[in-house]
Amino acid sequence: MKKILILISIIIPFASCNIKNNSTNFVSTLDSTLQIKVDSMLQNRLSELDATSGQVIVMEVQTGEIKASAGTELKPQESGLIRTASLLAALETKTVQLSDTVDVGNGTLIIGKDTLLDHNWYRGGYGKITIQQGFGLSSNIASYKTAKHTFKDAQAFAKALAKYGYQVKDTSLVYNPSGYGVFTTPLQNLTFYNAIAQGTMGDKAAVNDIKRALKYTVTDGLAKPAISDKVKIAGATGTMPLPNGEYAVEFCGYFPADNPQYSVIVSINKKDKPASGGLMAGTVFKQIAEFLMARNDKK
Repeated sequence: MKKILILISIIIPFASCNIKNNSTNFVSTLDSTLQIKVDSMLQNRLSELDATSGQVIVMEVQTGEIKASAGTELKPQESGLIRTASLLAALETKTVQLSDTVDVGNGTLIIGKDTLLDHNWYRGGYGKITIQQGFGLSSNIASYKTAKHTFKDAQAFAKALAKYGYQVKDTSLVYNPSGYGVFTTPLQNLTFYNAIAQGTMGDKAAVNDIKRALKYTVTDGLAKPAISDKVKIAGATGTMPLPNGEYAVEFCGYFPADNPQYSVIVSINKKDKPASGGLMAGTVFKQIAEFLMARNDKK
């Protein structure tokens, strides 16, 4: 386990609302026009970033049907998008609220032999913030402190994540809440976020809180590059250094935020810094959302 954490095929499976169900039905639901457009958007972004690989999946919220799947199918890897499942698990216990305060100090936290670093540690950190702010700002320390307050140990936390279909490979209450030690695929993450958009995932009050946090992340958090004046977007960023030295930059969410029609995930693996899920993946998400809403308006 890492000692220093820096936050830095036409046949497509039908994604069931119940992500704990491992059975998979196969249906062909691709929208050929959308497929071509999404592939072009992704390839242009990969070229701009000199990225090694990337994947975009577009899902229809209510049916779970996949309307576009472009790029290279990514193998299971660690993902910063797990933070959403971590916060939902904590909210479902009713021991924390989004308005609760957490002190992330100067962005550096030493826990035994481990050291957590927030992405802005070199600027002095965020100090005292709410749990919602910590989520929107992708604070590793806020994620850890929220999980530690809520769960007695790493095993209890891993069991909570398993309810959403996520399996923890290396249990650690320090690292797991930010996505380390939890291997997942873009499709699995998208299915989870799609269930949130549907309102079918977990406790209703907790899901409503998560929806507010996802909207906040776009309007006031690190996902601001995904803001659109054409459609309201809700989502979360993920930025993760990978064992091979690359970085995974991701954005996953849905739109319109208050009446979701589509959920989308953009996952990109690139070699070097800078690495920003909001800036590098969120902008592709925004392009897809605006294209779909403009096309639907013409119908």
